[in-house]
Amino acid sequence: MSTLMWKDLRHHARQWLWSLLVATAGAAVVGIIVIAWWSATQWSLEHGNGEHLRASSLIGSNLVGYAGTATAIVISTTLGLTVAAQQRSHALWKVLGIPGSRIRAIILWQVGAVGVIGGLLGGLLALPLARIYLLTWREFDLFPRDLPLSMPVFCIPATVFVTALFSVLGGLGAARRAANVPEMQALREAAAPTTRTRLWQWIAAGILLIGVVMLPILVNLPADVLEGGSTSKAEVAEIKSPGGRAIMGGGIGFIAALAALFIPNWTLRPLLVFWTSLIPSRSPAWFSARANARHRSALSMTTIVPFAIAVSMTGTIHATGGAARSGGMSNGVNGFLTIMVPIFFIAGIGGVANIAMVGRTRRQEGALLGVIGARPGAVLRSTALEGAIYAGTGILFGLATTLLSAVCATAMSGGGAEMFASAIPVKFLLAAMGASLVLAVATTWLPARLDRRALMDNLRRPV
Repeated sequence: MSTLMWKDLRHHARQWLWSLLVATAGAAVVGIIVIAWWSATQWSLEHGNGEHLRASSLIGSNLVGYAGTATAIVISTTLGLTVAAQQRSHALWKVLGIPGSRIRAIILWQVGAVGVIGGLLGGLLALPLARIYLLTWREFDLFPRDLPLSMPVFCIPATVFVTALFSVLGGLGAARRAANVPEMQALREAAAPTTRTRLWQWIAAGILLIGVVMLPILVNLPADVLEGGSTSKAEVAEIKSPGGRAIMGGGIGFIAALAALFIPNWTLRPLLVFWTSLIPSRSPAWFSARANARHRSALSMTTIVPFAIAVSMTGTIHATGGAARSGGMSNGVNGFLTIMVPIFFIAGIGGVANIAMVGRTRRQEGALLGVIGARPGAVLRSTALEGAIYAGTGILFGLATTLLSAVCATAMSGGGAEMFASAIPVKFLLAAMGASLVLAVATTWLPARLDRRALMDNLRRPV
């Protein structure tokens, strides 16, 4: 079994190396969070400063909640795409007589090995990257600029474990399906894949949706109820203030975005199908790009999820901060770069890797278009438009969640048109949208533009 596992990894090295890159980047994010949180906590304890200790705990918990969630989504969906893209090979294994249980075990060992290796590499890179990342903490003006970095003993083992766990969770559903689906059905579905959402994704989305429902209830509870426990009167007054209520309202859009990202087959794919159907398909390039994007989204949504993460989190966080400042809070929501830099890092690498992972299939389809008479310019336009569709879907999702945050923040705080206008972060949205569009189009168009292989070479389909 180990021989087949390693030979298959070598045979599909192009796909697995992209997965390894994403696992390494995700592990680096996990390691950076651990090192930054640990270093800030140790410095606060040495200096006996309770305020700094509370601040480090708050920053660390937010990093785990936001950046950690984005990392889990990108790693798991990437590994799921890697396994699903090899569905034809797994079906041929069954034709050769390999039992389904062994196929499942091989796939899980493969994704686990990628997770372990990526976790180890990312853990080793985390310490030098943490020094660069801590530059984003300067906006708090709480910790020294040269905060001493220290890597706890458990950092690398924890990073390896978490990365491997995310990887195995991502490949679990595809591995189970490769083991259970009859080989002829699997061969048919390799050409016409169907979307599936796993149980753990529904559970995670359900938990987050409970939070969406609870936030309006929480902010409308009587003050004497909120004052119970460790919440002081000043904190309750802040929650009840227009700015505090705006933060709670803006958080609805943020949490709803996270919930939707856990079930992209039921959120992002219908959005892709809907908005692309609104544009007439008179152009052969657009018709081909739309068909390819819909087909590949049936296999996996990982080509869209990273861009949706980047735009939606940028929009919802800034919408919440803008509404809070309009409601009278002096600072609104601080720490945007502290939270978003790791998210941008993993989302950018994930977006590029997931689009590039199926580049071989995309070149094959372009060659097929060339064989039936399409001009090279039309093939290149189709490739670029496919990347634009991926980025455009993520952008539309981000704009929708930003609008939800702005509406909820305005409604819950009782603000008017002025607060709503303050909650729309036009400059930051344009930056995130532009970066997403450039990355997606460049990753699809550049390889096709630089490809010098003959049409017949690109038409060959390896197993």
